Amino acid sequence: MNEINKGTRIINFVIDIIIISITSNVLSTLFYFLNSAIIYYCIYLVYYFTFEYYLSQTLGKMITKTKVVDMYNLKPSFMKVAYRTLLRLNPFDSLSYLFGQEQGGHDLISKTRLINK
Repeated sequence: MNEINKGTRIINFVIDIIIISITSNVLSTLFYFLNSAIIYYCIYLVYYFTFEYYLSQTLGKMITKTKVVDMYNLKPSFMKVAYRTLLRLNPFDSLSYLFGQEQGGHDLISKTRLINK
């Protein structure tokens, strides 16, 4: 079980963002009286936290056969997944992949990583 590369991470991200966007758009249509940005970010947080806490994978990670683990290759704790999820909102998190790291900021700070299943 090795850590995965940036290409796989991009595929995971694109798949997950498409799913989050579709879900958010459907809910924004149903709840037209709510701000669509609030709906988007709520779905974003619930999606990542729920899938990664209960399954150690989002739908994108299921497709690429990768999963989230802690530094001991165990299922991450509630707090680690919560930190990881909240840290994704940091606008500099995406930039952390551009400068040579296979792990993003949300991985390094939450002490988690992504591995092949």
